[in-house]
Amino acid sequence: MASLHPGITGRAGLEPLAVSPRQACVLLNVGLTRLYELLGSGELESYLDGRSRRITMRSIRRRIKRLLKDSGAEPARKTRAEFELNDQK
Repeated sequence: MASLHPGITGRAGLEPLAVSPRQACVLLNVGLTRLYELLGSGELESYLDGRSRRITMRSIRRRIKRLLKDSGAEPARKTRAEFELNDQK
């Protein structure tokens, strides 16, 4: 599966399970203040890895899906990799 944004993983074809706050800002097109508001409200999930905060890609995807649903837009068709991922759960 291709990376969602160039430079986030540094490796072609790999997608991280969690990203830094700055990377999450790039993916969501929001500032750090808005990102921490989303974290505080529980809309995004995060954890600390030592002193580094990491935001899960699952929660970023859920937010985007929720925004698409609220706007009435249809999410993009699932890729084969996403179908395979769902089958493994």
